[in-house]
Amino acid sequence: MSYFHMPCRGRAKPAVACLILVVAPALLVGGCGAADPDATASDGGAVAEPADPRTRLVGTWRLARTDRYDQRGEPLSHLMHPTIGLADVLGYVMYDGERVGMILQETERSSDDILGTVEGYTAYFGTYEVNEAQGFVTHRVAGSLNPRLTGEAPELLYEFSGEQLILTPGLQCPDSYVTDSGCSYGTTGVQLRYVWERVPPADPGDAGRGRFYGFWSLDGFERHTLDGEAIPVAQYADGYLAYMPSGQMAVQLTGADRPPYEGVRPTVAEAEAAFQSYISYFGPFRLQPDDTVVVHHRAGHLDPDQVDTDAHRRFEFREGRLVLQPPVSTDAEGREGQTSVFWRRLSTLDPGDGGN
Repeated sequence: MSYFHMPCRGRAKPAVACLILVVAPALLVGGCGAADPDATASDGGAVAEPADPRTRLVGTWRLARTDRYDQRGEPLSHLMHPTIGLADVLGYVMYDGERVGMILQETERSSDDILGTVEGYTAYFGTYEVNEAQGFVTHRVAGSLNPRLTGEAPELLYEFSGEQLILTPGLQCPDSYVTDSGCSYGTTGVQLRYVWERVPPADPGDAGRGRFYGFWSLDGFERHTLDGEAIPVAQYADGYLAYMPSGQMAVQLTGADRPPYEGVRPTVAEAEAAFQSYISYFGPFRLQPDDTVVVHHRAGHLDPDQVDTDAHRRFEFREGRLVLQPPVSTDAEGREGQTSVFWRRLSTLDPGDGGN
């Protein structure tokens, strides 16, 4: 199980958090960042507009490690709370200057365990804002595997160290409860610090890959028989698709009217419903030599059985939209059909501007 916390501001590093505890299967994080100069003067004496602080986050960040501390800021023994923060996790967070997508996957998951599958996978997308003065980033969550997180706007502390981004969630008190000064007396809290490394731009390789770079918003599904007859197809309510100059991609789609979990953790039925109403995977992408098919290598996937598989998508660009077509498939009624997924461009990214 992992936890989502609302941290108090003004906290030292890696100090104890003072927070309200909210639990969800998400690794939402933060730290304290140094502010850039407010403005510079031009030759004419005019003061330039301050740089948008969101741009410093733009790019692809890969999870490098998770550090654990207790509520006093001391390193936490692996013998304490071994189910929190010790799992092997593959994860990326991607920013484009306005939008964010985060996916983290515990590598030891099995499709035979639906609770473990869902609780061991964090995925959400939305927009973000940065408050440099107080050192936190706000993620406005538009969609999440965990329905309880959708619509929330957590404030997450952050800090930079060279090419690393350190994100720290609030203090966890698994033995007891949170008080105004941390965990209740006599208990051991868990303070996690997630260290992310900036992924540099990939070798240009495929000359046409730059056409994909940026964030895209879901614009609908269509399905037709091979002779052109329209077939009804399930629609998703929202979704983001990100192609990054780092050579990594990620996609998330969320169904409509997803009820939140009744409790802090999902029941088996709730986990199954969340799994069935969400699509999420991530990994490197490439173009085939004929320049008509993009291949997504799914290094991570919500469905454990789809990890390390390739998804081939025929593509076409049409007036600011990207059309992706999976291979022809047969539906439950035995009809062969072609599905088309439409994506509307939200942003472009230039690897030379730090948009890795």
